[in-house]
Amino acid sequence: MVSYKHVVYWHDTEQVVPGDPLRGRVDCDVCIVGGGFTGLWAAYFLKEAEPALDIRIVEAKHSGYGASGRADGFVTPTVGKDIQALVDEFGLDRALDASRAVGRSILEIGRFTRRHRVDADYEANDYLMVATSPAQVKRLEHDRELAERMGAAQAEVLSQDATRELVGSPALLAGMRTGGALVNPFKLARGIARTVRDMGVTIHDDSPCLRVEPGIRPRVITTGGEVTADKVVLATNAHMDAFPPFRRKIAPIWTYAMISEPLTDGQLARVPWAGREGLVEAKSLLTCARLTRDNRVMFAGGPAPYYFGRDKRQRNMNRPEVYRKLYAEFLRFFPMWADVEFSYAYGGVADVVRDFAPHFGTLAGGSVLYGYGYCGNGIAATHTGGKVLRDLALGKDSDYSRLLFVDGEHRRPPRSFPPEPALYLGARAATRLMDWKDARS
Repeated sequence: MVSYKHVVYWHDTEQVVPGDPLRGRVDCDVCIVGGGFTGLWAAYFLKEAEPALDIRIVEAKHSGYGASGRADGFVTPTVGKDIQALVDEFGLDRALDASRAVGRSILEIGRFTRRHRVDADYEANDYLMVATSPAQVKRLEHDRELAERMGAAQAEVLSQDATRELVGSPALLAGMRTGGALVNPFKLARGIARTVRDMGVTIHDDSPCLRVEPGIRPRVITTGGEVTADKVVLATNAHMDAFPPFRRKIAPIWTYAMISEPLTDGQLARVPWAGREGLVEAKSLLTCARLTRDNRVMFAGGPAPYYFGRDKRQRNMNRPEVYRKLYAEFLRFFPMWADVEFSYAYGGVADVVRDFAPHFGTLAGGSVLYGYGYCGNGIAATHTGGKVLRDLALGKDSDYSRLLFVDGEHRRPPRSFPPEPALYLGARAATRLMDWKDARS
């Protein structure tokens, strides 16, 4: 009988000593709710721009515990669900501006790790979008045409043989190489947290936010105290539905991953993968694979269930039926690794919005800011989003504050999801529809 450790693998790669929780009443310039990537990058860029700012972060657990530290570690230029949806809604030029901004973030995250000596296992080795069916080959061809329209003249759909030379999987029919990187997301989050602390930002761990009271100077109420600030930034990802304005703006969708024991030299030799590229299947409910620094294989994706009542409880990490499906997909890609033993099987929650693209903006006359809606593609986009929140907080009219992510004159907030049981039934129907469309496209 297979026995998995239902613990996030990344969390075992670095020990954590949580910081002190918030106690009593404090006053500051900016209070950020949420110590994941969005909140940390916002703090970093704000402190870099205005070193005198008194910035505090209140975090329910510790930085990297939530979605940021559970990500699969793909640092990609993906914005929302896909670039075609952005082109259809915002036009080619605005979609291109957003994609270029997120693409720059891939490189800048690497520079950040080097500048601040953050050992986050950053590997600038691109990723490979692959097709395993004729329908997916057509999707790659469409993506290539769109990439060329957006200025990526070197985009090329690789043949079956060329693709398998990069990653020796018998399931691959074609592939397209795209700029990107791989990272240990937990170590990155912990490294950003250390960096902003060194810059003078105060992080209150173990300080869940109970509510935000808007006003000229809004108040953040936690289990142990309260913060009054000139600006409050809401950066809680899939937990944005805890705040009334966002109650039904996101749907918490679970995603799952499995991590093996370190592969032996003999096992590694069976699958050509010299470039260590991230592998992503070209479909809506994607599957992806990568190698970790210590040569474990990660396989993730597959089912992306929504559990009734917005259930985000950790008990959903133990879902044997999900891991059976995920392991069957792994064997479809890598039958030569049938003897590989998986020791970690875990999940996390992504914040999905109706239009499948991130949203940033302000409320309460500009005193409350927000950023959310990455739909599972947030490592690079959160870095870009940190700059958006910086400029919104400082009242700057900039290239970042004018990106299509920002709600306002040219973009409305996402439509609300329906209440239960319609949301549960709709999520199940949407999953079936995406599978059907992927098979026919």
